Amino acid sequence: MDNKNRHSDIDRLLNRIFTEDSKVNYYPLQELFEQRLEYLNITKHHAQNILDIDHKTLSSILSGDAKKVDFVTILKLSDFLEISVEEIINKYFKLVHDIHHESITAAKKRSFIVNNFNLTSLKKIGFINSINDFEHIEKAIVTFFGYESVFDHNKHRVTAAFSSGKRSTNKENLSFWYAAACQSLDKTPNPYQYDREGLIEYFPQIRWHSMNVERGLLLVAQALFKFGVTLIVVPKFTTDLHLRGATMKYRDKPCIVLTKYTAFYGSMWFALLHELFHVLYDWEEIRNEKYHITGETESIHISEPEADNFARQYLFADQKMDVVKSHISDAKFVKAYAEQNHVHPSIIYTFYCWDTAKDSDYARFNKFMPNFDLVLERFNTSEFSKFSPVPKISNKRNVDIYTI
Repeated sequence: MDNKNRHSDIDRLLNRIFTEDSKVNYYPLQELFEQRLEYLNITKHHAQNILDIDHKTLSSILSGDAKKVDFVTILKLSDFLEISVEEIINKYFKLVHDIHHESITAAKKRSFIVNNFNLTSLKKIGFINSINDFEHIEKAIVTFFGYESVFDHNKHRVTAAFSSGKRSTNKENLSFWYAAACQSLDKTPNPYQYDREGLIEYFPQIRWHSMNVERGLLLVAQALFKFGVTLIVVPKFTTDLHLRGATMKYRDKPCIVLTKYTAFYGSMWFALLHELFHVLYDWEEIRNEKYHITGETESIHISEPEADNFARQYLFADQKMDVVKSHISDAKFVKAYAEQNHVHPSIIYTFYCWDTAKDSDYARFNKFMPNFDLVLERFNTSEFSKFSPVPKISNKRNVDIYTI
């Protein structure tokens, strides 16, 4: 073969390769089949005989309407069209996706919802009316969280390991709580930089605010905000969550999320001091992990007992408890001693009950435990419980508390 013919043959070969690649890559399955018939100069009926495939089966595959496709048919088409099995499968799935896009998208949403939300729990708390009406469920989720799409919930998945020995919890319900907190923080921009030294200087005043049941937590939240620490309160929503708070990173600043873990006023202040310990001493670890949920997730670098001990000793140290416990039945003594130490007396009773772990003590001192729902309401907790849209709740809290 001379050079001229050689180059001409190479050009024809390359052109054929490029042409065939173009057909495989850009032509749909139906058109590739019709081009093959034209190339072989045969009829569709003849091709069916060659492939040993009946008309209905072949037409349903080429149109993307087949209810099921067996691999024998795929192999036959691969040989007939002279393209790989992988290409046949890819083209068929693309065809099916294009034709049934609406149905597939709807099924994808339904699958996402059941895999990321505990519908039984959400129906039980009144968030949804039915576990089968997915249009209603999707609308409820998007409206409550302020999502553009239900798939936005993906960014709020809780990925940390659950603590060993903890009571069983539902990860989807924990993610629901976490997402509500994150979406709320997203609508609460804090213009101040995190000031650790300023927070340390302010610390001695925090305990004193516990004596003010109606406004104490509110005043502490406002002070923390100016140190770059945002405090919000989000209810648990479901009873299977055994958490009392979380320390999170948002916009590279510390954020504390509290929840009403028990009906005891002292437990709320204990939770706040516990989380503030994490802000002061575990911030770098939390910055890397994005969050630490007290009571639900664990980290090998974060000590929960150390944070518990800090909160306990700061609010009412052991040596003070040693003084008061022999007078615990003397309400006047406890009240006076609490005032001397700038702490609400219910905190003393709460710690005493924790130490004795007797149900009878909880019942005996319950009358000294104030109802603190009013101060929590300043953080719009009832609006959360009524499932008002999170952006709306956050905007109101921003005006009422942080004057944003």
